[in-house]
Amino acid sequence: MPAAVRRIRFCVANCFLVSGLLLVAASAQITSSPGSLAFANTYLGLVSPSKTITITNTGTASTTITAITSSCLEFQLASGQTPATLAAGKTTNFSMVFVPDSAKTFNCTYTLTQQVGSPLAVPLTGTGLASEAVVSVSPTSLSFPNQPEGTASTTQLVTISNTGSAAVKLLGIAITPPTFSVSGVKLPVTINANASTTVSVSYSPALVTSETGVLGLTFNQVPTKVVDLSGNGSVASSLALLNLPTLPTGTQGAAYQAQLSAASGTPPYTFSLKPGSTLPTGLTISSAGLISGTIASTVTAGNYTFTAGVKDNSKTNVTKLFTLTVAKATGSACNNISYNVPNTSTPIVPITDLATGSYQGEEGGLYPNGSNVRPPSHDSDGVAFAKAVVPLDSNGNYSPTGKYVMLALGESTALDEFGEFLTLANPDPAKNSALVFVDGAQGAATPHLLASNTSPYWNTILNNYLPDQGVTAKQVVAVWMEDSNGIAKGTFPGDMTSLQADYEAVMNNVHTFFPNATLAYFSSRIYAGYSNGIKTINPEPYAYEAGFAEKNAIADQLNGNANLNYNSALGTVMAPWMSWGPYYWANGMLGRSDGFVWTCQDLQSDGTHPSFPAGDLKVAGQVLNFFKTDDTTTPWFLHP
Repeated sequence: MPAAVRRIRFCVANCFLVSGLLLVAASAQITSSPGSLAFANTYLGLVSPSKTITITNTGTASTTITAITSSCLEFQLASGQTPATLAAGKTTNFSMVFVPDSAKTFNCTYTLTQQVGSPLAVPLTGTGLASEAVVSVSPTSLSFPNQPEGTASTTQLVTISNTGSAAVKLLGIAITPPTFSVSGVKLPVTINANASTTVSVSYSPALVTSETGVLGLTFNQVPTKVVDLSGNGSVASSLALLNLPTLPTGTQGAAYQAQLSAASGTPPYTFSLKPGSTLPTGLTISSAGLISGTIASTVTAGNYTFTAGVKDNSKTNVTKLFTLTVAKATGSACNNISYNVPNTSTPIVPITDLATGSYQGEEGGLYPNGSNVRPPSHDSDGVAFAKAVVPLDSNGNYSPTGKYVMLALGESTALDEFGEFLTLANPDPAKNSALVFVDGAQGAATPHLLASNTSPYWNTILNNYLPDQGVTAKQVVAVWMEDSNGIAKGTFPGDMTSLQADYEAVMNNVHTFFPNATLAYFSSRIYAGYSNGIKTINPEPYAYEAGFAEKNAIADQLNGNANLNYNSALGTVMAPWMSWGPYYWANGMLGRSDGFVWTCQDLQSDGTHPSFPAGDLKVAGQVLNFFKTDDTTTPWFLHP
């Protein structure tokens, strides 16, 4: 068909003839650049890199893109929201990924529907490949019981076997938390057909506690394999240096600190650098065990080993070999290794470590009275909801072959972190087969915007992210949320009042959109001090203070506020049952009571978003551990 004819055919409205010429009145017209997307060949079970289209309104009037839909589930929306209003000449972006489920070529379209004007179809193509490699791991779980704190366990082996007819490459290893470690592997590893390789895993607890973790193994042709890890640290029988052999990463030209600690000796303890050992230039170690200073900019990036020792009051000595990695600067303000309470020289204390202490008049603890433990009656209600979770069909009715959904909410930081969570949680052998994860976090989806039930972020979750995973809003039973509004205005605690109100409105919307969502979990923001002076997106102390807005929203529900009622016996249900999930804010490199820190290398160059994989993995590991161990999650998260 000639081009001129095509243009006339699309001119259904707003056209008129003058002196034999076809003219177009003020109208909207959207175009896509590129006009089509071709995805690289992708193996079954893997996800392609995303590809982006830029949509431009080349017309002279505003238009609203009301929906973007795919003709097949193998192409899924990765980012972009609808409805999206574009003024004349303005643009917006949509990104897609290719997730093949069969070995064939897919030719599909993404259709953008306008409120006024013709739909725009963007052709998509991609080919799914079936790998001839068949990979398995054995065992699928490892346990390290009763390991004395500060000591390393004997190694245990994980065997990775390829019983297929083609070679496969082991490309990456992720392990969490850092008390578990791997050795004996230099990546990438080629595993030929009918061959195998092994990975050595050990456990070095730094505390007397029980821990769970995962070992994630990624390949070039087959989906990630996961091995579940568990261990518990016991009291050391004699003097021990508790720190992990690998210390937090330092940065060239930046401040650094790491606190060595000891136990099971006779205090006081005296720490020292052993003769013949040296620290990177600029660092020293005090007799109290503080390694501190500014790493010289001339220090070469790489790994530095040294031996430190501790002597107790009975003259017992213990030494340990440590490794400190020095990395290149990320671009953020790496000297902000801790942050003080405003207008003081006192470092901010994590809410979980404050107990009955206070931050500018606000009591610490995740729950009332400085406690980090849920009130018993609230916990009991959460357990009851958890035990009532059953597989649901698309209409929200019980079905033995149905599914149920855990939905993530938040902005770009949560989007990054939950993406890493998905790579570990989906293939986890402990996950309940009826459970489906949906990453509903989206860039700039702040609580203030999610507080509106007309926000395009909700529309995109309902019409894209849920359908892309083959589930519906009525199958959502649980929500995890990490979110904040960026820079607060005013003085604490008043500057958190509006954020708290937004959290509560979001919970109302969760109940409205997902009527079977009975459980909601909040997590804190990560440390943002490295963004101070670099970016104005949620810097400190606002990232820290947002935790109090979450705490006080949960407290409103504990206090029986009607707008957050979850008990039908007490009136109209307005919100899901609310609780803290994992709290992972720490004051930079000033370690929490459990030793958790955030280094400059854990964040991207903007100091706001977690880096990949280090920063994302820190959060993903804590989120996965929480949902695999909490008494209100294990009934539905894990296999029965």
